[in-house]
Amino acid sequence: MDNEQSGVLERNQVIYDTGPPLTRGNVIQPRPAENETLRKSRKKKKPYYAGIDIVKILAVFMVVCIHTYLHDGMYYDSITGTKYILPVMFRWISYTCVPLFMISTGYLMKNKKFTAKYYLKLVKIVVIYFVVSVICMKFKQKTYNMDFSDPWTVMKGFFEFSHATYAWYVNYYISLFIFIPFLNITFKALETKNKRMIFVFLVVVFTVFARSLFLGFDSTNQIRPLPNYMSSGWYLAYYFTGAYIREYPPKRNLRNKLLMLSGLVIVTCFITWSTYKQSVANIEGKQIFTSYHFNDYGSYPVYLMTLFIFLLLFDITTRNKWVKLILRQVGSATLATYLISYVFDAKYYVAFNQKYPVIYDRWLHSMEIIGKNFFYSLLCGLIIHNLYNICSVLIKKSIIRLRAYLMETDINE
Repeated sequence: MDNEQSGVLERNQVIYDTGPPLTRGNVIQPRPAENETLRKSRKKKKPYYAGIDIVKILAVFMVVCIHTYLHDGMYYDSITGTKYILPVMFRWISYTCVPLFMISTGYLMKNKKFTAKYYLKLVKIVVIYFVVSVICMKFKQKTYNMDFSDPWTVMKGFFEFSHATYAWYVNYYISLFIFIPFLNITFKALETKNKRMIFVFLVVVFTVFARSLFLGFDSTNQIRPLPNYMSSGWYLAYYFTGAYIREYPPKRNLRNKLLMLSGLVIVTCFITWSTYKQSVANIEGKQIFTSYHFNDYGSYPVYLMTLFIFLLLFDITTRNKWVKLILRQVGSATLATYLISYVFDAKYYVAFNQKYPVIYDRWLHSMEIIGKNFFYSLLCGLIIHNLYNICSVLIKKSIIRLRAYLMETDINE
């Protein structure tokens, strides 16, 4: 989630022709150096690829959105009329939050190699997780009187990612992070575009589609047409999809964007209507939110929605230095923002639910609580992220000074 920045322009570079070299007789003379103003003007023309930052910021915002269904009771409200179609649709759009992080990881990490420098970046993830876990523990201790006096229980909670309630993603991400260099070796070993395309297609088919594709309308008597033994590896489909898009980005034009938007609308309508019909028909389950096969990050409608959203946004560029600065700052703080959002969800939803006792009314006013929680979560996430960066710089400088001092001592001796 807190991946490398993605704004470096690596494709479609503009090559400036400075003309042929000057000659004097038969001797080739170098051209005069470009003046500072010209260099600065060319630098300004180079766009910053802000799309990945936008995708990550959208994803963490949708994390806050999806958790409103967890806290406001919408999952347990009876879906009895067409007025619930919009809440169901908004739920599915928000549900792409984690998959968007996963596909962004593949896009950003495609070129990472098996080096000590790469694995040292795990330190930042672990430290931020540890800091937010401690904050969540203090919050639970004060709010719910939870006891953290037993050292074994505390240590167990850290290793099981339970102190920070939303930290399951860290569990997933660390596991993936360790294997990323080897996944990249696999991807790069396929020499041609066609081989890589077929590879990604097969991974998607036998993890995502095999997991959630069924034939027939009777949920008790449907056929699963694809072998699903590998379906638990659905997250690899997102990673390799992101890697493939980084290697072979589609052309940036209006036609492609309209195709992506059309695909997003079609799939969103399909999964929304499917969920609505299944929920209404679930009389025994009191018509609560029901989706027999798609309520999973690894289902094919969620994968397709995520893919279309990513392709709509990933190649957005900007030349405004302030926009670039803000997007880079916010995009880098998404992990801390994600994890700390639990505190504000737990703190503010009690009063919010009391203010709006009818569950459907809570959804109608959900942006009130979503905006509030996102603002506070982002503010704390930025503070945690920048404090880590400051401490990291100070520690590195201290190590450099210590090494210099030791070297000077050895020389003097």
